[in-house]
Order: sequence, then C-alpha cells, then structure tokens
Amino acid sequence: MHLLVVADHIDPLLYDYYRPERFPAIDLILACGDLKQWYMSYLMSTFNAPLYYVRGNHDRSFDQDPPDGGEDIHGRLISYRGIRIMGLEGSQVYTREAVQYTEREMYWAYQWMRPRLWRHKGVDIVITHAPPKGIHDMENVTHAGFTVFNQIIEKHSPKYFFHGHTHLNYGRNQERVTKVGDTYVINAYGFYILDYEKGPAGSGTYQTPR
Repeated sequence: MHLLVVADHIDPLLYDYYRPERFPAIDLILACGDLKQWYMSYLMSTFNAPLYYVRGNHDRSFDQDPPDGGEDIHGRLISYRGIRIMGLEGSQVYTREAVQYTEREMYWAYQWMRPRLWRHKGVDIVITHAPPKGIHDMENVTHAGFTVFNQIIEKHSPKYFFHGHTHLNYGRNQERVTKVGDTYVINAYGFYILDYEKGPAGSGTYQTPR
C-alpha cells in the first residue's frame, strides 16, 4: 500500500508540474499540517485516495472552512484497511494566535487517547504537525518538539511517525528519516511517498528532491 504524506509546502511536482506517470498508485494521503484546504482537496481528487489530516499551527481557518472530503483525526485513533492511525495537531506555544499547545496540554491530549490505544492494542502510524523533542526539531521555541511524542514512540512503537513543521529549506543539514527503535520518524515537508509494508528502504520510496 502506497502512502503519500504531505506537509507545509505545495510542491510543484504535485501541482504545477504534476505528471501522473511519475508516481505510483496512491492508496492513502496523510497531511501533517500547514497546507491550504484547496490543495488538500486537489490531492484527493488527483490521486483518487482518501485523506486524513491534522492541523498545523497556521491552520486556524479550518474550523470554518475544512478541506472538502478530508477527515481531521486530531485526538482520534482510526483504522484504515486494518492500519491504526492516530493524530495530534499543532505546535509548541509561542503565541496564542495559532493552533498551539503547551507540553502539559499535549500530554493530556495523549492521555485522553490511551484507553482507545489500549482497546485497539496499539497504533501503526502517528501523524503530528510538530516533531518529537530532539528529533528533527530546532532549538527555538517556535520549532521545538514535544517530549510526549517521544513517550508515544517509546511506549507504543508505531511503525511510522510522520510530522511536518520543520522545513527542509531552513538552511541546516537536517535528517529526513530517523529510525528510533522500531519506529521510522519521517519529516513530511513537501511530500514523501513510501510503500507501507517495505518502509523507507523499500523500492517504493520517493521523496521531494532537495
């Protein structure tokens, strides 16, 4: 099953210069925030695939104008073709004028989900906007990661942890994929395509050129 994961940036290869022969058939789209609603709807139509998303810190307008057809899974655990997918939105607090959470608020968002994680015997994919603390994050508060995300990885060992928020064009040598135990932590900036079963090392991997 091929996943298209997107975040933060409208990549020309998916829009202005889109050519269908460049891509495998996409089964599911996961959006990690800070993308325009029309673009997310466009991706669903173009790839004829369902889309699950979480809001980024800039996605305040989604309350009144959500993407047409996409499903917000913040604070939820859903199942798609037997794959358990969990979502948590937003970034660390740097101003209350955006979709932001303190570390404590995000901790309790996770705690509220724990009974469902227990009933479903874990999770396979986690999608967030912000990264885990110390993994693909930055030292400034605007792009700091959440410690509770590290706890989720340690306790539940999802196969994949997808995030956005830290752009790959910020001018620093940033890893795209980091293996933490049994979990692949992947920065979805722009877009990233992979075969769910094979993983990033499999033949189905495709990512945005840098």
